[in-house]
Amino acid sequence: MVAAVSQWIGRAREELGRYDIAALQDMGFLPGRGEKFFPVIGYPPLTMYGDMNEDPLFADLGQRHLDPLSGYLHVPFCPTRCTYCHWITKTRSGRDEVDVYIDYLEREMDLYRRKLGVEKIAVKSVLWGGGTPTYPAPAQLERLLRAYHKYFDLSACSQFSVEAEPTTLLGEEGRERLRIMKDYGVDRISLGVQSLNDEVLRSMARAHDHAQTLQSIANMRAAGFDNIFIDLIFGYPGQTVEQWTAEMLAAVALDIEGYQLYRLRIKQHGDRPAKIIEQHQRRPQQFVPVEDVLLMKYLGIMLSEAHGFHEYQRRVFAKKPQLISHYLRDWCCALHDVVGVGVSSWSNLGGVFSLNIGDHDLNKYYAYIDGGRVAVNRGRIRDADDDLRRSFILPLKNSWVDKAAFHRRTGRQATQVFAAELAWFKAQGMIVEDDSSIRLTSKGGFFADEVASQFFNPRYAPFPEVPRVAELAGQRASAGL
Repeated sequence: MVAAVSQWIGRAREELGRYDIAALQDMGFLPGRGEKFFPVIGYPPLTMYGDMNEDPLFADLGQRHLDPLSGYLHVPFCPTRCTYCHWITKTRSGRDEVDVYIDYLEREMDLYRRKLGVEKIAVKSVLWGGGTPTYPAPAQLERLLRAYHKYFDLSACSQFSVEAEPTTLLGEEGRERLRIMKDYGVDRISLGVQSLNDEVLRSMARAHDHAQTLQSIANMRAAGFDNIFIDLIFGYPGQTVEQWTAEMLAAVALDIEGYQLYRLRIKQHGDRPAKIIEQHQRRPQQFVPVEDVLLMKYLGIMLSEAHGFHEYQRRVFAKKPQLISHYLRDWCCALHDVVGVGVSSWSNLGGVFSLNIGDHDLNKYYAYIDGGRVAVNRGRIRDADDDLRRSFILPLKNSWVDKAAFHRRTGRQATQVFAAELAWFKAQGMIVEDDSSIRLTSKGGFFADEVASQFFNPRYAPFPEVPRVAELAGQRASAGL
C-alpha cells in the first residue's frame, strides 16, 4: 500500500505541474494564491440575499414563467455539531422537539401548496438535506414521508434522494428507517461519511467511525438500495497527502455508486459560521498548505477516473451519469425552480429567489407559520443581469453551456455577452468552444469555482481583491504580451 500511495502521488505531482499553478498565482487569479476558497453553489450566492418576505415569491404567479419544479426539505437535527458545518443544526434533540418541528414542516407544506393554488406540488426531483434527515425516530420519519407525499406529487419524480448519517442507519432502528424510506420511494442515499480515517473523523467531531460507515453501507444494500453515494472532505487540518491518497484508494473499493469530493470550506457560505473559521483564525499553521490541498484535489480526480468513477458533474463522481443527484443536476444545470421547506431552506419561483429564516432558535421559524406565512425572511427578485449570469455560470461550472438554450432563455448570445472573459480563459487553456457549447477543459474544471466566480457581477464577488480576468487581459495587451 505504501508503495502504491507513493506512486500515485508522484504521478499526480507530475500531471498537476502541467497546469502552471505558479503563473496563475502570480497574476492574482487564485484568491490568496489559492489559499482562499469559495464554492460556487448558486448565483447570486445565498449569503448575499437581502431582506424579503414571502409576498414577492407568490405575487402574480400566473404572469410569471415557472420552470419545472424540484423539491427540497431541510431537517436541522444532528447527532453532533461538526467543526466544518456552516448550516443550521441542532444536536441531541429529544423526540418531543423533533415532533414539533415535523408538525410545522407539514403546516409549511400545506401553506406552500395553497399559496401556489394546487392540490399537490408536482416535482421532478427531490432532495432532503440538513442537518440529518435520518435523525428522527422511525415513526417520526414515516410521518414526515407520509406528509411529503400528501402535499407533493411525486408521480413524475425521477429521483428521491435523502442525506443520511452512518449511526442513524445502524441497529434495529437504522434498519427500520431504511425499510420506511424504501417503502416511500426514496431511491438514492447520500451518506455523510466525510472521511475514512478515524483520526480525521474525531477531529471533525463526527459521531461515527469507519467501521460504522462500512456497516451502514452493508445495511443499505441489505435493504435494497442500489444507489449509494458518500461525501468526502479533503484539505482538513492535520490531513496529509498520503492519508488522503489512502482514503481515495479505499473509497474506490467500497460497494457504492459514487461520491462527492469537497474541498474544506472555511469562508462562511451558509447561515451559521462553522467552528473551522475560529480554528483557522487562531491556528492557521495547522491547516494544510495550498500546494498540498491542490495536490489532494488532483489525486481525487485522477484516482476516480482510473477506477471507473467519472466526474459527470463537478466534484461528483459516479459509475454512471444517471446515478448522480437529479436534484443538483436539475437546479444547477437545467435551472429548474425549487420549492424548499424547513428552516434555512431556499426556493426559486419564476424569477424570485427566497431563503427561509436560518436562526438556531426554531421558535422564530415557527412564528412565521403560526402567522400563516411560509418562513421567508430573505430573498431577491432576479433582474436581467442575474438571470443572464446565472444561466451561464451554473451550467458552465457544473457541466457545460448549451448556446441555444442560453439564447432561448436570455435572448442573448453568450459569446457576445462574455467575449472578454471567454477570450482570456481560452488563452489560458481553461475554456473551449464549439458550434453548440462552451465547456471547461480539464484545467478549467480543476479551477471551476475560481473560473465561475469571474463571471459574477462585481457586487457579488466573494473576494473583491481578486482582479477580473478582463483587467488581466488588458494588462497583458498593454504590455505587448
